[in-house]
Amino acid sequence: MVHVPYGAQLDTRQRMGVAKVSGHAEWLIQGQGWPVDEQTVAELHAITRDPVVYGIALGNLLGRMETAPEMWAHLEPMAELYRQCGADLEVADRQRQWRASRLWTT
Repeated sequence: MVHVPYGAQLDTRQRMGVAKVSGHAEWLIQGQGWPVDEQTVAELHAITRDPVVYGIALGNLLGRMETAPEMWAHLEPMAELYRQCGADLEVADRQRQWRASRLWTT
């Protein structure tokens, strides 16, 4: 893995993975009201098990929640889901810092 100022340098498969797990997690948790449990983790693992993908997704959420908690705090269950899916926490922290430094993108 190449270290970059943001979470990680992703290949095409990983970029698509972030998009897929982010959308599916939001649909499951926010749209369908699923709890964060083994079944929900299994749903996302059917898409990918890549810890870097989950790290980027987690970092994006944490950066948003850090800069505007009043808008994004309701997404904490999604953050917990990414952690349970095996998010790379080092990648997540770099991505959180990068996301939080770009207020206009939150």
